[in-house]
Amino acid sequence: MKLLFISANEEWLPDPVPPIGVAYVAAAAREDGHVCTLFDCNFHPVEDALAKELIAFQPDVIALSIRNVDNAAFPVAVSYLENYQRIARVCHDTCPEIPLVLGGSAFSLFPERFLELLDGDYGIVGEGENLLRALLRSLEEEGEPAPNRNPGAHGDPRIYYNTELEANPGRIWPARDLMDVERYFQQGGSINIQTKRGCAYGCAYCTYPLLEGVRIRQHPPAEVVDEIEFCFDRFGVDYFFFVDSVFNLPGQHAVAIAEEILRRQLKIRWTAYMSPARTTEAMFAVFREAGCMSADFGTDAASGQPLSALNKSFDVEEIKNCSRWCRESGIKFNHSLLFGAPGETRESIEETIETISLCQPTAVTVFIGVRLYPGTPLTRQLVGEGWIPEERIDLQPVFYVEEGVREYLLERINEVADRNPNWIVPGLRKQMNEPFFRRVRARGVKGPLWELLPDVRRRRR
Repeated sequence: MKLLFISANEEWLPDPVPPIGVAYVAAAAREDGHVCTLFDCNFHPVEDALAKELIAFQPDVIALSIRNVDNAAFPVAVSYLENYQRIARVCHDTCPEIPLVLGGSAFSLFPERFLELLDGDYGIVGEGENLLRALLRSLEEEGEPAPNRNPGAHGDPRIYYNTELEANPGRIWPARDLMDVERYFQQGGSINIQTKRGCAYGCAYCTYPLLEGVRIRQHPPAEVVDEIEFCFDRFGVDYFFFVDSVFNLPGQHAVAIAEEILRRQLKIRWTAYMSPARTTEAMFAVFREAGCMSADFGTDAASGQPLSALNKSFDVEEIKNCSRWCRESGIKFNHSLLFGAPGETRESIEETIETISLCQPTAVTVFIGVRLYPGTPLTRQLVGEGWIPEERIDLQPVFYVEEGVREYLLERINEVADRNPNWIVPGLRKQMNEPFFRRVRARGVKGPLWELLPDVRRRRR
């Protein structure tokens, strides 16, 4: 069969993100002999090019991947629903008889709503490699899908859920040849690598356990570095982004990858999402030797009360330790913060600001309020307490911001960001200079853009 994959993401702020999820699913479909191509909305305008691609390729199935529901930035949250509806409309108008299969992380959080609003024929929740292969097999052999053994809680037979998860179905690499790797590297500053799936950490707001499961399924370190080496040799990529939910947990797996990079003497640079939990000085030393330039910590808070409310797996002392070890190792680092959790007070806000400032990070990224998604522990708690009806958790973003500090929080974060140009606040448009970002990328700068922020580590709080 001929499959046209569509990566629906059009968000370029701060950088365009390579659609690695689509590439994994396409690689799996290829293994069954299907002919695949990718229409990437990051680089091709939907109105001008999508209909032409559909007519030229004549697909048997269209697979639309939806990555983000919105930008999750209170108080100026932007929904992407209209963009997705526009894409689906072109598909239906151009190829009205061709089945439209929906998937991706955003779809997986709101499958019934997206299927309805985009008029999809089928939907795949969570990891799509094996589910799509099974659906294609039945469509090709029988002309219709096989009976759905796991239609989820709502019982919609058009929506398929995983019954079991594999570390990397079929031991495949993502089909990077379908995407414009060179352009992503030039305009996005790095290429993403996944070293494992699953998240066993129960952060109250997080969707990773819902999307990838709670069992951590690691790719063998040698195979991870094989993929890195392939991208280096094939595409000239020398800056990588480990996009696991948390790269450095389990620590021995992350260290083994760094040691394999060193063993092969690869001259690469890399960054990763990390946690302050259970880090060591030795860990950061080997990371730096292996080319780690920066670490993006999902810290959320630096005060006991909000850390507890968000069910974080570390304490304030661990935040201080990982910051000190990064500074001593020469690794730039960002603390991502989430203010306004249940029970947040003026005192906890000030404690977080004070502690993070003393950590002297390269950058601080601040989100105000907690975006609520169905099925997360915090959403279940708030629904149970009567704070919000379950049906209100929908595609239009809903945020929890502790009511007693809402106005104070907005004013205080605005003030801190004005005094500290290394504090990035997407919801308040602080340090979100898109023309500057584009100019920097045009000059060939690689790595996260926050690495470039001025050294203001001793500025006023």
